[in-house]
Amino acid sequence: MNMEKKNDKSNEKIEKRVIVSSSGDVQEFDEHISAMGSAKISGGKTPKSLRVSGSGKINGDLECNGITSSGSLTGSGNFTSHADISSSGSFNIAGFLYGDENADFSGSAQIGNLVNIQGTLLVSGSFEAGHFVRGEQGVKLSGSSEINGNLSSEKNVRIDGSTNIAGNVVGEDVLFGASEDIKKRQHYRVHGSILAKNRVEVNKTHVDGDVKGKYIIVGKGSEILGTVYYVKNIEVDKKVKLANEPIQINLDEL
Repeated sequence: MNMEKKNDKSNEKIEKRVIVSSSGDVQEFDEHISAMGSAKISGGKTPKSLRVSGSGKINGDLECNGITSSGSLTGSGNFTSHADISSSGSFNIAGFLYGDENADFSGSAQIGNLVNIQGTLLVSGSFEAGHFVRGEQGVKLSGSSEINGNLSSEKNVRIDGSTNIAGNVVGEDVLFGASEDIKKRQHYRVHGSILAKNRVEVNKTHVDGDVKGKYIIVGKGSEILGTVYYVKNIEVDKKVKLANEPIQINLDEL
């Protein structure tokens, strides 16, 4: 009998629950935990969403059902969210960031490892990622960005803020500096290639690799060191000199 109890205990899965403490108020409801002031959040897992107003510090890996932060939030591990991620202040995670739904950063965001968002990824402030970045349903970066890997989406990738990307950029439409109100000093650099299922538009963009798409627009101030491959149509600004002659390809070669 004692041996059976011992075995049951050793096989039991122990799940670490999230503990939230703060110098201000902490309130726990059926679906969310709210913290104001200077908050400390233990690593672990909670089926609830988190709302942090002020400063928040996460110790270890955290898994939750969404988070809203209106101050500064830092984490020493990985962060997994099963609902929307929203931050209007600074958001700094040392490990990877994974989200089942959307992520919206209106302040600065710094992720030490990869970023994998199943919904849309929207960043209007500065953004830095230590590995690849994916926004399954679309990516829009309108602040300055530094991505140390590939950037990809099944939908559109739109980049309006000055950006440096160490890898490839992949999407349905891939647009660099396509907005009419883009500032003159904005510039974009892709160290890999740009691969689009439909349209590519680049302005003031330096691309070390190739550019592929059905429709291609190479705008002012751009430089393509690889080859431009297009299916339907290509437009090149008269002041742009391509390193290689554009090549028309079949749709199945995209």
